[in-house]
Amino acid sequence: MPASLAPISAELFADFRGGKESALEQIFRANFEALTKDANARLDDPAGAQKVVAGALLEVWDRRAKIADAAALESLLHKAVDGATAHELRRRAAAHHMAGAHKESHDAPAAAAVETTDQWWAKVVGVLHAAPTDAAELARQRAEHSRHETARHMKKVARPKRTGTYVVIGLLVLAASAVPLWYFNKGAESTKAGQLLGRDDAKVLRSRDGQRGAVTLEDSVAVRIGSATTVKYPSHYPMDARALLVAGSSAIKVPSNVTLLVKANNLWISASGAEFAVRNYPDDSGTVMLKGIRGTVTVKAGKAEKALAADSTMQVLSNGTFMAMQPDRAAMAFSWLDGKFVSEHLPLRRVLLEMKKWYGLDITAKDSSFLERPVQMTAMLDSAKVAVAALQEGASVAVTLLTEGKATLVDAAGAPKPKAPKGKRK
Repeated sequence: MPASLAPISAELFADFRGGKESALEQIFRANFEALTKDANARLDDPAGAQKVVAGALLEVWDRRAKIADAAALESLLHKAVDGATAHELRRRAAAHHMAGAHKESHDAPAAAAVETTDQWWAKVVGVLHAAPTDAAELARQRAEHSRHETARHMKKVARPKRTGTYVVIGLLVLAASAVPLWYFNKGAESTKAGQLLGRDDAKVLRSRDGQRGAVTLEDSVAVRIGSATTVKYPSHYPMDARALLVAGSSAIKVPSNVTLLVKANNLWISASGAEFAVRNYPDDSGTVMLKGIRGTVTVKAGKAEKALAADSTMQVLSNGTFMAMQPDRAAMAFSWLDGKFVSEHLPLRRVLLEMKKWYGLDITAKDSSFLERPVQMTAMLDSAKVAVAALQEGASVAVTLLTEGKATLVDAAGAPKPKAPKGKRK
């Protein structure tokens, strides 16, 4: 007999139907254990039952606008959990049959740990606040989930004459079971990564103006760190989550056996067997600039998701708009990867800001009348003096003072040329 649920008042139901997250939380916390007990009676897997119930509750939340009253909500909660449990049982049965009699290749996985109601509510909140996915994309990813599950199990089948039948059964059963469980998982990975990156115990690597460095993490992820940059990663990387947060400039190389999530402003970048560079300084006005170096990475901003291929660049504005990068901006953003500082007709005002980052030079202009002048220059990053010389030539300016990393510029473009000395009269 299904467990009795906590009473749902008319006011609580109205808040739930109206989309108030606090109402969902109250119903979730009051009924999670009871519903989990019902699911576990059939699954005999407490952790699996928790996951089934969380997914079912999220499904009910999605359907809240069509629920008539509190009694209908209570009935739907029972039905959703019962249906999700049945789907999970069918999925497991299909996996068992597809594995066949070859038990040596189908070892039972270790049981997942049972978590608290607080922990599961935190996961649900993560899903609620994950970027929404449109219906077509949702269907595609559900199907993809099913294909991966089926393919994983089919590798263990050793009876070729019956394989075709099992493929059909597996796809049908796994596609059905993927609905609540895939829905629950769709935002969990990036949410967990974001939570861990935001913790006080996250590890932090920082470079100052004019500094650059490199680090190789324990799973062979290699990170080149640009000047004036902060890189964070979870304290128990990679056991908690393979994730990095970048503020500044970094180039990241990810082995093919690792999937890494990288957060830059409001973007999530997913990479495996690829190398890419990212830039997002505070003075970039919320824009994230990206360059593909090797392989392909996936860039997600809100609802939008795009692939970044090798030898290509893109920028994502603060509002999530994807845009192509102009060559001059790309040259400035990523020339450091080759040990260079490049300006292709960028305004002097911008060049001075960049030189502070990459050389640690605090250069100011005597007046602002020439700060919009375009600058054409290229200099190696290992010499500030050479960079200043290139700046003087490329911007038609003169350095009146250069000491302890500080310089003052004056306009030299309109300075009169010295007259040649007159010859003596005969």
